Amino acid sequence: MEQEFLTVKELANYLNCSEKFIRKHIESRRLPGMVKIGRVYRFRKSEIEKRLLSGRLLTDSKK
Repeated sequence: MEQEFLTVKELANYLNCSEKFIRKHIESRRLPGMVKIGRVYRFRKSEIEKRLLSGRLLTDSKK
């Protein structure tokens, strides 16, 4: 099964928020399904959807 990945811009559009919000949470490592490919971040759409359905999009900060 092929997974769909979203760019920062696509994720911002999908969540109806700003790219600045996404980038802020990239730095804090709180977004689920985040994968870094070189210098570019992608997000597994299935992980985002799963977390949205659970009502907890942002993960707890890693300490």
